[in-house]
Amino acid sequence: MSDTMKAMIAENPGPPENLELREVPIPQPGPGQIRLRVAYAALNPLDTHARAARVAYMAPDFPFTPGIEFSGLVDAVGDGIDPAWIGKRVVSERHWGGCAEFALTTIDNLIEIPEGFDWILGTVFHTCVYSSWHVLHTAGRVREGDCVLLHSAAGAIGAMSSQIAKDAGATVIGLCSPTKFDFARSHGADHLIDSRAEDWPETVMAVTDGHGADLIIDGIAGPEAPKNFEATAAFGQVIYMGAVAGYAPPVDISRELYAKSIAVRGFMVYLGMAVTGGTELPEIHDALISGRWKAPISEIVELEETPDLHRRFEARELMGRNLIRVGGEIEG
Repeated sequence: MSDTMKAMIAENPGPPENLELREVPIPQPGPGQIRLRVAYAALNPLDTHARAARVAYMAPDFPFTPGIEFSGLVDAVGDGIDPAWIGKRVVSERHWGGCAEFALTTIDNLIEIPEGFDWILGTVFHTCVYSSWHVLHTAGRVREGDCVLLHSAAGAIGAMSSQIAKDAGATVIGLCSPTKFDFARSHGADHLIDSRAEDWPETVMAVTDGHGADLIIDGIAGPEAPKNFEATAAFGQVIYMGAVAGYAPPVDISRELYAKSIAVRGFMVYLGMAVTGGTELPEIHDALISGRWKAPISEIVELEETPDLHRRFEARELMGRNLIRVGGEIEG
């Protein structure tokens, strides 16, 4: 095996064009580290934010290799790690480096890919699918007959949540660009509304005969986030799980929540998983393996196309989950 590999490098903060594919030494695992031969990297919003130095959470030091969510085959371990990990198919989260042929991570960032999952599903199941299930069931407590409103309905969480909400007996209203309506509809959305329309809350109230949405899931936030309260049903709730458009303004409890007894909360998938202890996993895995739920993979690009993928993400041209093929279909 050669002692060098291809890796996408961001030398300094900046636009997608700052990313450069280079030949660099293959990293060697140190104490407590695990090395993966990377199969696929998922484009996570944090990749783009970190590249542009727009985020403090998990912010890397430059230069760095993006890819905070990636799958691969364990091919080497450092001191203190059980050699039994070698040869296992895993996905790594919360550790940079996935946009390279080999990447180092630590054991606390690894999740074994379940039996019956291929590499593609194995790359995205943990964040995309688990997040959608927990925001709906553990946090949102979705019930049959509920109306669920999803921001970014053609995004990875939106398209996955549509399927899970429909399976729970809910009606789904999706917000997204009209050019993405077909994609969102193919993943279960019942009603679709142009997210750029100033009066979208009025449309929500109209299609629900004045009832409003029982549950709103918002990963966009930003200055217009208070519009959620206009579209919420009495005793409904708004759950924020991201802030693509920036932080939401402070909530005026007296003016925005009292009148309809609205609840507002944030969401983090790892807390949801801690609450359930994994009892939901057999149900989720069965739905995925059987095809009842389908991971919303819309595109797979090659490693050298990573800068353009970042550009199109920031231009809001992408839909669903987008993957970067690094090693591809690795055989263990």
